[in-house]
Amino acid sequence: MAEKFFDEHEMKTISTLSDIIIPRDEISGSATDAKVPDFIEFIVKDMPGHQIPMRGGLKWLDVQCMKRFKKTFVDCTPAQQIEMIDEIAFPEQAKPEMQQGVAFFNLMRDLTATGFYTSEIGIKDLGYMGNRPNQWDGVPQDVLDQYGVKYDQRTLEISVKYNT
Repeated sequence: MAEKFFDEHEMKTISTLSDIIIPRDEISGSATDAKVPDFIEFIVKDMPGHQIPMRGGLKWLDVQCMKRFKKTFVDCTPAQQIEMIDEIAFPEQAKPEMQQGVAFFNLMRDLTATGFYTSEIGIKDLGYMGNRPNQWDGVPQDVLDQYGVKYDQRTLEISVKYNT
């Protein structure tokens, strides 16, 4: 079994944050349903440049919550969590002293969205159908007329086929 980078508390914080960013709705599951925290764990191990920003950001978030609410982020009420996130989720509105939190939340949001929308749940959420066979009816006649071109008989017989 691979060694974990994040401890249990950090993983709980990542799970809580990812579900705030992409909650469960009537269309699809949440970020944790899509296993986004595991994706983030993998990416942080695979891309070591994310390790210090993620660990530092998680610690920063807990310190801010301890100052404000006397408890860590995951131990705060949902309303307190959203109050804290509102201070860092909108970079253009954030106070200068919250810039470290803004940078962390931007990274967390990017990783969450990437993990979610590359998962089976996220792809279904997008409604992506993938490559599907279809029938090509050729270039529309008005476009052919506009450019003064037409299909020759061979092209019509080989390339433009109509299934009836």
